[in-house]
Amino acid sequence: MKTNKKYTFPLRFNFKTLSKALLFGALTIGTVSCEDDLMLEPENNITQTSFYTTELQIQQALSGVYSAMINSSSRGGYDVNFYLLASEVRSNNFTALSQNGNRDYYAINRFQDTSSTEEMEILWEDAYQQINYANNILARIDEVPFASNTVKEQYRSETKFLRAYAYFELMRCFGKVPLVQKPVSPEEAVTIPRTDLATLYTFITSEIEASIGGLKAIHDNANKGRITKSAAHAMLGRIYLTGSGFPLNNTSYVAKAKDHLSTVILGEGQFVTFAPNYADLFKSVNDNKYHIFEIQHIGGGLSQGSYLPSYVSPNFGSADPFFNAQSSLYTANELGVSQSLINSYEPGDLRYPLTIRTSFIATNGQPDNSNFFVKFREKGIALSNRYDWPINFPIIRYADVILMYAEILNSQGNTSQAVPHLNRIRQRAGLAPLPTSMSAADFTTALRKERRVEFAGEGVYWHDLVRWNTGVAVINQAAAQLNYNFTITTNDYLYQIPLSQIQVAGYEQNP
Repeated sequence: MKTNKKYTFPLRFNFKTLSKALLFGALTIGTVSCEDDLMLEPENNITQTSFYTTELQIQQALSGVYSAMINSSSRGGYDVNFYLLASEVRSNNFTALSQNGNRDYYAINRFQDTSSTEEMEILWEDAYQQINYANNILARIDEVPFASNTVKEQYRSETKFLRAYAYFELMRCFGKVPLVQKPVSPEEAVTIPRTDLATLYTFITSEIEASIGGLKAIHDNANKGRITKSAAHAMLGRIYLTGSGFPLNNTSYVAKAKDHLSTVILGEGQFVTFAPNYADLFKSVNDNKYHIFEIQHIGGGLSQGSYLPSYVSPNFGSADPFFNAQSSLYTANELGVSQSLINSYEPGDLRYPLTIRTSFIATNGQPDNSNFFVKFREKGIALSNRYDWPINFPIIRYADVILMYAEILNSQGNTSQAVPHLNRIRQRAGLAPLPTSMSAADFTTALRKERRVEFAGEGVYWHDLVRWNTGVAVINQAAAQLNYNFTITTNDYLYQIPLSQIQVAGYEQNP
């Protein structure tokens, strides 16, 4: 990816109005393929040696680490790249209906992606951009005078969290990846080998564990969206639970996951809030109210909006309630919600109409029967362009914490204690509670189904299939039912390392 963008410093540290920050010297591993791409001339001639020298500059640089998740590439931010295209589309929640040569979703959905698939390059570069932005701060923050050491440790802790989080997403997509913990030159970058999973897990968990002490428990309204202690505990719960499953299968991680998830739950009412209605979770007016960790978006033509709703919506006609003149990118004939996902909803599930529609009014004024997501689409929103949606994207929700905790309780033989947690999610969805006398096996089936519909469209389900190691069976069954001419193995849980990285650094390819 060419690094010829122009960047400016944000004037304020406001997480609903983040601006791109130029972190000089922040070399991403993905940019070492062309020497010309490594030289960024800042517009105001601030150099690496003169920046990172004041508290304000560290604050600005930290906003750049956060904003790396928003719209890093021409295809949007982490919500589109990591959670939609590389995760949700990979699962059987989506069906790629026709092939558009300009888009990677068809190849990803049909397991035809290769090391030359552009989306893989985007994932790699975007994550390493965030990592190296963080590395620049961590390498220099000790030398910078702060009025308050507490604030300095808070900034350091947020930076460490965000770096570890980026590594986690890279690991889930590519497995072994290079572990870069400091700013490096292009020559150094290409000598850093891929690091084994056990070492990576140790690094990212220890980094987030160490960050908890410096993080704030809660932020005022002006700083909502920044990392909190609850976000760190929730993310550690997810990371440890992921590491306890396939392929690492470190069963010692289960107890650690349980401890962190329990800490989040104990903070309900003070540090985290359970939304009483599912519909409330996906409204921009409720951004930073119910989710624990979110990608921050704001509309208004500031290049801070979300691309995601336009990736999953058809071209509505003006008579359709969801019509917006600037809102559609793909047609429903290219990428659709699978019938398998639709069938997984129980009758009367309140989440279904808030998540999926199966028809719309087309531009010719006639109804079109197609399946698509509406979860992140808001009626009546005025957009400057189709990439300008204001609603935040949840990276981890409180419901996920509750269901992960219930999953662990059941795995430890405490099914009767796990059922009330699952029922809490079901009852919010308008569904009848399950009996506490149900078997552990039946609970597992119910929980996995619940996770699929609760988090549909959020990039959770595919990673669940991988850690449960049920992905091979689920995808192969779905492919057979749809007469797709492919089968997968566990090798297909990981994406291919981008070809550019193989060529430049000589990494071994995933099998």
